[in-house]
Amino acid sequence: MNDELQRTLSKIIESGSQSNPAVNALISDYAKFHAVLAVAGGCMVLLFAWLSIIFWTKFKRSPKLSKLKWGFERKTYFFFGLLSSGVALFMILIVAANLTNTLNPLHGFSLIDFSFKTSYGTTYKDELRYAFNEWIQSGNENIPTIIQDRFNKRIEFHTTKAIVSGILLILFAGLSVYIWSALVRRAKSNDSNWRFKEKACFVFGNATVVLTLLMIVIVMANTQAAFAPKTLSMINLFNS
Repeated sequence: MNDELQRTLSKIIESGSQSNPAVNALISDYAKFHAVLAVAGGCMVLLFAWLSIIFWTKFKRSPKLSKLKWGFERKTYFFFGLLSSGVALFMILIVAANLTNTLNPLHGFSLIDFSFKTSYGTTYKDELRYAFNEWIQSGNENIPTIIQDRFNKRIEFHTTKAIVSGILLILFAGLSVYIWSALVRRAKSNDSNWRFKEKACFVFGNATVVLTLLMIVIVMANTQAAFAPKTLSMINLFNS
């Protein structure tokens, strides 16, 4: 086990990261890594809080079939109101957790494990690790070419992934709105007999909700990695 880099970083952090421009750049990137997720999470809090207000308002205005029985329209608004509120609350936790690391990045950064096992023979990953080690110990603010190339490739990869997943997010969200609006309109027409088409739409409607939420997570994660590639590169390099 190679713990040399871990010991070096611990000493630098204890003495103050300002004494080492390389470590200072990594800590700044680590703070940005969490700041991006805090901002994105904050936007999601506002969005889902707004959606929850809309759905709960429609739920209250929707008619009841009887005192103990709800129609499809009322059940739909209740489900989406509950889902929106739950996601908003979860995003608040995400924002709070990431704000902590944004405002106090040293604590979280010091918990990253930079020790590693040397592979049998020299691999590309080993070359990266040794180059990273030498860069940190040198304290040079200029990033070695092999590491900068790694950062650039990660930026390109995650930017592309964020764009593609963003397009899919819009498509799934739009399709979900279309399907559920059609189902609610049919429920309002008092036609309670669902044929195969309506049952299939109900299944696809649920699938689009799940896929929309999944795309939100993927977009946020890849946006975070595209804006702050150094942190994710470190984690993947020394924890795999």
